[in-house]
Amino acid sequence: MAAEPVLSICVPSRNRQLYFRQTVDALLESDRDDVQFVLVDNSDDPSIMNAFMAARASDPRITYLPAGERTYSMMENWERAVAAATGRYVTVIGDDDYADPDLAAFLLNLEAHVGGIDALTWSGFNYNWPVEGTPILPLKLDLNAKVTRFDKRDLIARAFRWEGALHVPLCGNSVYHGAISRALLLKIRQHFGGRFFEFPTIDYENAFKVILTGQAFYHVSRPFSVPGVCPLSNSAATKTVASAEAAVIRFNQDLGRDINDDPLLDDTPFRAGVGITATIFVIQHWLCRKYSFPNAGYEENLVRAFVRNCEIYRDRESFDTLSATYRAALTTWHDGRYLPLFEPHFTPPSTSPLPQTPLWSGLDSDANLHFAEDAAGTKTPGELFGVLKGLLVPAAEIEIALH
Repeated sequence: MAAEPVLSICVPSRNRQLYFRQTVDALLESDRDDVQFVLVDNSDDPSIMNAFMAARASDPRITYLPAGERTYSMMENWERAVAAATGRYVTVIGDDDYADPDLAAFLLNLEAHVGGIDALTWSGFNYNWPVEGTPILPLKLDLNAKVTRFDKRDLIARAFRWEGALHVPLCGNSVYHGAISRALLLKIRQHFGGRFFEFPTIDYENAFKVILTGQAFYHVSRPFSVPGVCPLSNSAATKTVASAEAAVIRFNQDLGRDINDDPLLDDTPFRAGVGITATIFVIQHWLCRKYSFPNAGYEENLVRAFVRNCEIYRDRESFDTLSATYRAALTTWHDGRYLPLFEPHFTPPSTSPLPQTPLWSGLDSDANLHFAEDAAGTKTPGELFGVLKGLLVPAAEIEIALH
């Protein structure tokens, strides 16, 4: 491995060794020597990953941090993962995800054309690990490789004023499934509490700090990672409001405290863990209060996002529960000024049977490739990406014609 790797791929894990081991082996298939793999276990039984990693200890690209004497919170585990990274750029993925080590080649390619890079994001698709009895879903991939530079003012508007938001702000730029320069991460640690991560909702908190602190933001439409969803994933545990609330209880137990008890949240009626939209807003509120950042002009856009958050639920109980929670909070927020904007509409799930015809695969007129999750018999995100990679523009050959 190079003395200073171009890229560090960090993979923190807890009690999902079945998926973690497959992800590790998929990463190690790369023959690149300018990539560091920071593999961090936090499982109740350390012996499983310790034995697995012992058989791979000869690979100089690996930095392995075994489980400690106590269980770390997710925030602590991510902290030690990023602290161990030595690459010029850092990305973090889950233990059921995949990242393309050739991202290092694209970063070198982009650097050669634009100079310094603070943050890079990319397009892609999610992958559901196969579960018996669940349908295979269709996926879509843009085969183009367009590179765009983002204006910081636009990112701030999307992130903090919720401009153009769905139920979440469309801003990206997190170290989670994004590449952030290690220099910027160290600057964030210096300026924000002496830590890389301070708030338990790690991905959005990091994205907001990157946007506030960085200057050079880029995006490429070619995918460089695949977020996976296994049956044990956090995202798999939030399909109803009841399951989301149960996940929050487990999360607080792991953290050892309830983040909503923080005094910085005393002047807002919204609470983390009660709707993804409110959770993200709470991060912003907490961050702006702690570091005295002024933030205004987002209110109407935020309420529209609350509406969309309710409307993503197709079971009546979840829709009604979240709607009532938001309505109660909005009644007291700014003396109820924005409550009239909150008019979510319930859409029941479709009762039409799913078509039995095979999923269509092929190219459409916009150079989007349509395919099934199990294309070519693949069973992991790494395997699927390996099949698709031959159709993608090689990372080192992507044309840097900024849009």
